[in-house]
Amino acid sequence: MERLILTASVEQDSAKFVARVDSLGLEGQGPSLEEAQEDLVQAMRAWIETLDGTESLENTLAAAGFPGVDEDTELQLEFPDPDTEPDQLTQE
Repeated sequence: MERLILTASVEQDSAKFVARVDSLGLEGQGPSLEEAQEDLVQAMRAWIETLDGTESLENTLAAAGFPGVDEDTELQLEFPDPDTEPDQLTQE
């Protein structure tokens, strides 16, 4: 089974944290880093459930720069170490 690793970026925006996977248009927000990350995880789960089992998921990921993803590909969301600069997206 192949794996696609998506690395989120996280920023602090005044009184809230924002976690994003920019190329997929997914975002989570919260008053703490952990809550923003959890909100993004939930947004990604809902996004996958909406598109799962259709060619739309494969087509959307291909359009975002990840061709060759199919129903057997495992999607993994990672968050950068707060002390390092994040990569936008990486593919394993």
